[in-house]
Amino acid sequence: MKQINNLEDRTREITNSINERITRIKELGDPETNFSEQREKWYDFHRNKIDLLDNQATQFTTLSNGIIKAEVTKNINIEIIREQIINSFSGSRINRDKIDSICEAITKSESPLETWKTLLEELRSLAEYKISDDKPIQLPETKILSDAGLNEGNRQKAAELLKPENWLSMMTQEIDFEPSFYYSTGNAMEDTIPFSEASAGQQATALLSVLLNQEGIPLLIDQPEDDIDNRAINDITQNIWAAKNKRQLIFTSHNANLVVNGDAELVVCCDYKESSQQTQGEIKYEGSIDNTEIKNEITLIMEGGEKAFILRKEKYGF
Repeated sequence: MKQINNLEDRTREITNSINERITRIKELGDPETNFSEQREKWYDFHRNKIDLLDNQATQFTTLSNGIIKAEVTKNINIEIIREQIINSFSGSRINRDKIDSICEAITKSESPLETWKTLLEELRSLAEYKISDDKPIQLPETKILSDAGLNEGNRQKAAELLKPENWLSMMTQEIDFEPSFYYSTGNAMEDTIPFSEASAGQQATALLSVLLNQEGIPLLIDQPEDDIDNRAINDITQNIWAAKNKRQLIFTSHNANLVVNGDAELVVCCDYKESSQQTQGEIKYEGSIDNTEIKNEITLIMEGGEKAFILRKEKYGF
């Protein structure tokens, strides 16, 4: 009888313990579902970042009058991912060429972020795969890894080395996107070249268009003719007309086209106080372009003098 009572007491203890554990499990909810939801929010954060950068790139292209093209979506910072993969495969003897092929599969895909997401799922399946001596090895399908040249032995070694915590560290690594900029050559084929390969004049013209098409505080530009192609001066002066309605523009220039064709409201002519010393300056004249003194200064400084101006006029037949 005593033994029966002891068994009943023990049964009650076990039952209470089980009920306690059930209660605690219920309080935890569904960890896998919670993790999946949070993981999707993590990807949504990156998708939103891409959308924001894409919108900024589109706006930048518009401000440049279509001269500058920007690409964001495909420009994932692959070096961060490459480092993560190298660290995860450390000791697996998976060579660098195969890791490069994995990275190339990401960068050349239509949506690098989604490809990275798929690759992470493949790595997770390997990290969670339990290799046992008492059952045949049947590794999960990993298309990206297989297409990159990882054979069965490579993938088995990765499964042995990868731990869930390593995979989680990879998954939570924030991914950056670096915009690439291109210069539109304007030819019939609508060709583009990397912006860094455009001439200094082409770059300056494009960036000046961006500045002139923005609203904001007064804009001061110092001798833009030093960098701008002469053929682009007329396009810039047209931008100046439109820009004057959005912000105040202040140019320092020796180029008559910017002053005259740009229809300057106020022209300030500066000179040295003493031409022999050239140490201190002064405002010599200021006023509208219709002012006789201002016109004379423009003719003298910017056109090389009246005689030179008339001579060019006769030569060009204007």
